[in-house]
Amino acid sequence: MNTKNPFKKLETRLEEVPIGLKEKVMADVSKAKLILELSDLFTEAFPVSLNDLFNNKPKH
Repeated sequence: MNTKNPFKKLETRLEEVPIGLKEKVMADVSKAKLILELSDLFTEAFPVSLNDLFNNKPKH
């Protein structure tokens, strides 16, 4: 029975990521965040704003 502790590997030093790869990943994350924010705008915020705009009745 082999009972090596896999958590011992977490203590080892991490290797550096190549700069080009890191920049590409960060750019992809930024694009994904932008898409999520735009989809939120058009699925939640925009319809609510339009609804408020057209349902406002002038107060006398």
